[in-house]
Amino acid sequence: MKIDSEEMIRLQKEFVEFFQEHSGPEYLVGPFVLYNLSPEDRRVVAQGLPDIVTKQLIPIEWKDKWAPMQPFLLE
Repeated sequence: MKIDSEEMIRLQKEFVEFFQEHSGPEYLVGPFVLYNLSPEDRRVVAQGLPDIVTKQLIPIEWKDKWAPMQPFLLE
């Protein structure tokens, strides 16, 4: 079954809205997503993130908040 481009755009918008509503708090989601990827995949995903997220927020400002998740992270 194929869907037309208008339907695809509508579904993508719905997905983004759903994800934004159900993916928080940011200080837990960001590290969890990145550190549960293989190193190669992590590099690809990190390239799409602003430097402030990967170089400031995750490793410095959010680190204490996501420390309890450490046992669940791959690395």
